[in-house]
Parts: sequence; structure tokens; C-alpha cells
Amino acid sequence: MEKLFQKLNDLISKYDNFIVMGHKDPDLDSLGSSLGLCEIIESFGKNAYLFFNIKHLDKYNSNIKQAFNKMEKDIICVDEETYKKLTGNVLLIITDVHQQERVEYPKAVDEYDTIILDHHIKNKSYIKNSKFLYIDSNLSSMSELITYYAEYCNLDLDNVIATILLAGIEIDTNGFNLKTTSRTYEAASTLMEMGADSILKQELLKETKEEYMKRANFIRNSFMVTENIAMCIISRTCTNVELAEIAEELLTFEDIKVSFSIGKLEDGKIGVSARSLGDYDVSNIMKQMGGGGHSSNAAAQILNKTIKEVKQDIIDIINKGEKI
Repeated sequence: MEKLFQKLNDLISKYDNFIVMGHKDPDLDSLGSSLGLCEIIESFGKNAYLFFNIKHLDKYNSNIKQAFNKMEKDIICVDEETYKKLTGNVLLIITDVHQQERVEYPKAVDEYDTIILDHHIKNKSYIKNSKFLYIDSNLSSMSELITYYAEYCNLDLDNVIATILLAGIEIDTNGFNLKTTSRTYEAASTLMEMGADSILKQELLKETKEEYMKRANFIRNSFMVTENIAMCIISRTCTNVELAEIAEELLTFEDIKVSFSIGKLEDGKIGVSARSLGDYDVSNIMKQMGGGGHSSNAAAQILNKTIKEVKQDIIDIINKGEKI
């Protein structure tokens, strides 16, 4: 990764101001990697701005709200109304996503030089006009990559940011059960050495009783497609984060090795989140649905179909393929 980090250092040296942007419906991996990048950029004596609408903090899930409320380091935020006030050379860094329609504010992609850092399997609709694109689907999370980058720069991250990064790794690995290598544990150890607080991490990972009950109600109505494949249908408008959380929780139940959650997103698309313990490649199914991802962690967003149609399409693909 040394070549990657040297490339990033070279790019940082050429710009004055930086906007760091994650994906819509941010999770702790997207937020943590964005905050970590901001701190690394600032260590070069540059100006880093997190694209985050702090005025709408209540609209984010409880994990994100709590993480922001715990922040002690000053992070300057911009949003869709204020980012255009930046002057000089501006570089937009997108983290944890590589599809324009899924970034926090897609219009900004067309207005600035852009680099992309992601750990999801490359989708055919990736942003094609970037100055630099780096995707490594072997990484557990973007939090893991940013931890390595901070270590390369000999930078001890702020304690709270290190904690958010550690929580981001834990979320994206489903408690170090998926996409976890020895290097993932090394990154977690490095964050602890930087001052990540395990008690604060547990606080950040907590959810409200209302959030848990909503998810539990949907999981209660999940069903088995085969003896080892579970599916859950969300009967209301939901977010990608909620779909991912439900798919991951289904995997914690006995005999379930693969899970799918399906629901309608706010933009009218049907979202699908797929998870596997590793014996079954869910990315193949998601690719057939127009999405992609990792063998154990994949997703898709489908236009012009109903939830019922998407559900049946997935069941048909499963029935034609290898049974677990």
C-alpha cells in the first residue's frame, strides 16, 4: 500500500482545500473514514472540510448522531449550501462509495477534481471521470485503509476519531466475523494504541430501543427460502443502512448461512442487501440484479420493479443455482 499512500500524499500536496464526502445514509465506516481523512489532510497544513449537513443531524441514525455529539476535535463541515464558498484549488475525496448516485451530494462530483477510495467490488456504474480511483475489495472497510494511511503518515489520530474508525471496522465485519484478516486485527490494535476507547465504541454501537424494535418486527416476519437461506421484506420506506443491519442480524441465527433483506428506498428504487458466512457467493446474485459487492457482502438497487418482483427474481436465481 506504500505506493497508494505516496500517491495520496502527492495529490494532497497539489491542492489547497479538500472536501471529504461519504455515501448517503452514512454509517460509522463512512463517517469514520471521512473524519480520519480530514485529520490526515490537516496534518499536511491543508484545509479539510467534511461534507455533512450538521443542521439535519436529527435525520441521521442514532449511531451517527452520537458519534458527532462525542466529537471533541473541531471538524469544519460544509453542505449543499456552503461548499461552493470554498476558493482556490479544491479536491473532492469520496470514501466508502464509488457510484455517483450514492454519494452524499452527487452534483459536487461534476464540479471538482475527484479521487475515490472504496472497498466494495467495482460496479459498472462507477464514477469514470475521477483523477484517481482506488478500490480494494479485500479490505474489511474503509476504516481499515484509513488506519493504515494514518500509520504511514506517523499520525496518531484523535481519540474519538480512532474510536469511530474502530466501530466502523466492527460494523463492516459484523463483529469481526466477515471479511476479516490478520491485517484487520492489526488495524484494530493500531487504533487502540492511538487511544480508541472500547467503552465509547460500545456506546457508539448502541441503538435506541425504537430502532431495535422496528428491526425485530421485520425479522420476526422473515422467512426461509431454503433450509439455510433467509429473506426479510421491509414493508415501509427504509435506508441502505437498515437493510444491511437486518441482513447481518439474520446471519446470527442458527442454521442461516445466507440472508437477503429487501425494501423500498426513499428515491423509489428497490434496495437489496445480501450477506453470507462465506460458503455462498452472494455477489453473483447481486450482479445478476444489477448490483455487486463482495462474496459475503453485496447489494443492489433496482429501478422499475416492485418488491414482489425483486423477491421472486432472487428466489428464481437461488433455485437455479447451487443449494447450500
